[in-house]
Amino acid sequence: MDNAFVFHSHGDDFDTDDLDLVRRHFPGRHVTLDGDTITVWPRPRETR
Repeated sequence: MDNAFVFHSHGDDFDTDDLDLVRRHFPGRHVTLDGDTITVWPRPRETR
C-alpha cells in the first residue's frame, strides 16, 4: 500500500483511544481502525 501509512499491532487490537491519538497526529487525513490495523490516507510525505 504505497498511498497509505499502515500501523500494525503486535499484540492486542487497537482501540478507539489509539484511533483518536493517530487522528490527532494526522489532522485532515482519513484514518481508519480495523482491529489490529490503523490506516492513514493519503500517506504523509516524508520530510528531509
